[in-house]
Amino acid sequence: MRTIERLIRSAPITDGRPAIDFHGIAVEAHRYGFFLNTALVLEDDRPVDVSDTLWAILEAAERQGCDWLLIDRDEPVCTELPLLS
Repeated sequence: MRTIERLIRSAPITDGRPAIDFHGIAVEAHRYGFFLNTALVLEDDRPVDVSDTLWAILEAAERQGCDWLLIDRDEPVCTELPLLS
């Protein structure tokens, strides 16, 4: 998550918004965190630089029909989501 936060801070601004791509995963910044698009999961090809944990969370969101996953930095860790080492 820290890597994505750094990408957001250094991203070029396009049409008034940061243009962010995290290894093929579209990222949309917002005031309290960011959204990750689940479309890449449909291809079932995890990019090498995307952690198993993040990929599992994106897969879980996609299976539930979510197009976007919200990562809110102010919320506690959700114990129902996958956590892999």
